[in-house]
Amino acid sequence: MRTLATFLALAAASAFAAPEVDIMLRPFVPRSAPTNEVRVAVYVRPGNRMPLVECTVDGRRATMIFDTGASHTTLDVGFVARELPGHALQKVAMVGSTNVERQPSLVHAASLNVGAAEFADFDLMALDLSHLRKSVGARVDGIIGMNVIGRTMTLVSLGSGEVVFAPVRTRLAGFEKPVDRVRQAAFGGRPDPFSIDIDAEYNGRRLPLFVDSASSITVVEQASAWPAADKEVEIDAADVNSGGSEVKSRRGEPGEIMAGVPLRLEPEVVPDGVLYRDGRGRIGADTLLRYDMLVGASRVAFRPCAKKGDAK
Repeated sequence: MRTLATFLALAAASAFAAPEVDIMLRPFVPRSAPTNEVRVAVYVRPGNRMPLVECTVDGRRATMIFDTGASHTTLDVGFVARELPGHALQKVAMVGSTNVERQPSLVHAASLNVGAAEFADFDLMALDLSHLRKSVGARVDGIIGMNVIGRTMTLVSLGSGEVVFAPVRTRLAGFEKPVDRVRQAAFGGRPDPFSIDIDAEYNGRRLPLFVDSASSITVVEQASAWPAADKEVEIDAADVNSGGSEVKSRRGEPGEIMAGVPLRLEPEVVPDGVLYRDGRGRIGADTLLRYDMLVGASRVAFRPCAKKGDAK
């Protein structure tokens, strides 16, 4: 099944009787992160192309989705109750531009190891992720989000089956033409640290794109004027808040965009307004399996993946 799997859907959180927490507060940012290169294995599931990493949270093993489309690292509340019974859960109301609709809790982690990469002393969100097991077809204990992925320079190579935190300079060959991450007024004119937004060029026009490693397919909206087949099909749109819905789409023709370097896309074309971010498209895992991505604080770069992996 082709799955539009964006697990934390962008929305303004509703107000409820709980302490308010600004998503930009320091508690969400790990106090320490790798400063030397650490390579982490990523398993991309066949079929839905879902990238999974083996982690430990305060010493307890967890299988988590590696999700550049998620703003915050999140644990399943069932995992917390079962594996971390001594950890207190605090109900909160999220303040600011958050991508969590439902009322989350916070749980503090002394350490989160993504493979051998350790991130220490920060708050994780806790939500009921139990329905993701069916969508993903595997155990899901949590989601690694951009508050961890963006804590250090990160090389994402789904085609090679690995993520590299704090890569050494010799590993950066081929990332020759970076593209700026979009600067946003809500973040003081800086890029949103919790998402990867870029402006690509398509047919001489600006094409805003959001990079989402946990979306199995690349999609663009009809307003992008991407040529597509006449026949409509349904794709499954799953997220952590709603559980899933069906979205009409049309198969897009193969084409190229410029994002520093040419990227070949074979997107689904969906109605305007379907995507949950202010943009015209999303780069998903089907594209990222063919290109490596280097994520920096203000820029992103792409290069062809040497292994050109593809999980069908």
